[in-house]
Amino acid sequence: MESFRFKRSFKKALLWAAMAVILIYRNRGSIAYPIFMAGTLAILASDCKAMGKSLIRDINGRLDIKLFYVISLMLLAILKCITSSDQILLFSGIGILILFISLLLKIYTGKEDNEITGQLLKMLQVLVTPFKHIGRPFSDLSAVRKTGQPAESSGSRKNVRSVLLGLLIAIPLLVVIIALLSSADMIFGDIVGDVLDSIKLPELDEDWIGVPFKFFVSFIAFYAWSACLPAEIFPDNTEPRRFDAVIAITFNSLIALVYLIFSGIQFIYLVGRMELPGGYTYAEYAHEGFYQLLAVTILNLILVSFCKKHFEENHILKFILVIINLCTFVMIASASLRMFLYVGVYGLSRLRVDVLWLLVVLSVWTLILTIGIFRKNLPYFRLIMVFSTVWFLIFGYSMPDRWIASYDLKLDEPPTDLVYEVYLDAADIIYEDGRYWDKYCRYLHSDQCIYEEKNPISFIREYNFMEDAGMRLIRNCGEDD
Repeated sequence: MESFRFKRSFKKALLWAAMAVILIYRNRGSIAYPIFMAGTLAILASDCKAMGKSLIRDINGRLDIKLFYVISLMLLAILKCITSSDQILLFSGIGILILFISLLLKIYTGKEDNEITGQLLKMLQVLVTPFKHIGRPFSDLSAVRKTGQPAESSGSRKNVRSVLLGLLIAIPLLVVIIALLSSADMIFGDIVGDVLDSIKLPELDEDWIGVPFKFFVSFIAFYAWSACLPAEIFPDNTEPRRFDAVIAITFNSLIALVYLIFSGIQFIYLVGRMELPGGYTYAEYAHEGFYQLLAVTILNLILVSFCKKHFEENHILKFILVIINLCTFVMIASASLRMFLYVGVYGLSRLRVDVLWLLVVLSVWTLILTIGIFRKNLPYFRLIMVFSTVWFLIFGYSMPDRWIASYDLKLDEPPTDLVYEVYLDAADIIYEDGRYWDKYCRYLHSDQCIYEEKNPISFIREYNFMEDAGMRLIRNCGEDD
């Protein structure tokens, strides 16, 4: 078993770790990400083939959810090289992690839980697996060495030693020869100097620790996932213990009563536009309670999901849960209206746009949970995962910083802090408007200096399309005056 596991996973883990260090170490978003993701998926496809499986098909040869994971991972990786928005890059990274763990779970265990908390627990177990098997690559290596290697392995080791010896001989000779030739020809010497200047050695205080650590963690993680995850014991989707429905009916009835009163107030003051208490403007009223409503909405989703799973089925309980969900829709509508009122006065910002995106997600989640009250075995997690991923991809590829800038610049009094709110995705929008361009250039001057100082290797490795386009505009700032 150790021999099979070792031969199938060891080299792939080394390759994946090397790719992680070369392409994405200290690299928040660039053209390296889709290259890394394509390489990762190719390694997983090779590993699936070694196990007699398919990366995108089930055991019956039909396309399954793994195909969605693969396509989404590539689209998120591509998004990382065409936007400079820190928020989009952050959420893309979170999305990649969730989808990648879900893909590993399907490939190596075939497990997928319809219920949200059950699936999250399985995903957490996938994340913990490398810690549980941190020494497994080395114990497998030791076991394989004890059992002996095939004849061709000794020949391979001999070739490796010969190559290493040849390199040790060549390096000092090349140093002397290149030094002599550089002094003999100025053009050749300039080329050699440029090449040496482009080589960025790791900083002693950070990279000398960070690079080996990144390599080690990546190697252990991939080896544990590919070699040890199939043997992990995951709990089956057994029916949980259910409590007396009267308990849930009691506390949910009281909660539903409060929600009904609250929902009535929302209709009176926000929809009906009744007179507000003295001293309140609609913008102040909208902003004051938004985040509390958001928290209560999320709490409602958790509450309904928990009651559906852990309490006995009861028609009265279902009715009360539906009322709570309907009140949740009212709260989402109230929160949305509050935010639109606030945006109408103060304009758009990254945070306000993110919140509006989240409200759409919460609306769909509530709808799915409402349907699930009456339908058994509804694949909650898959539905929520697919919708959230597609909705985020639409959001990310729409370049929100661009339409934030476009919207705010059309206001009678654009926000004075607009230049601090948008990333380089919107640089051309601010440039074309002109009113805030000089201020925007001054704000990003230090970033532009750092960008200009990148050596060719770093420039290629960290190349981001929107960042480069924005920096080119800022470089020419003032030349058109």
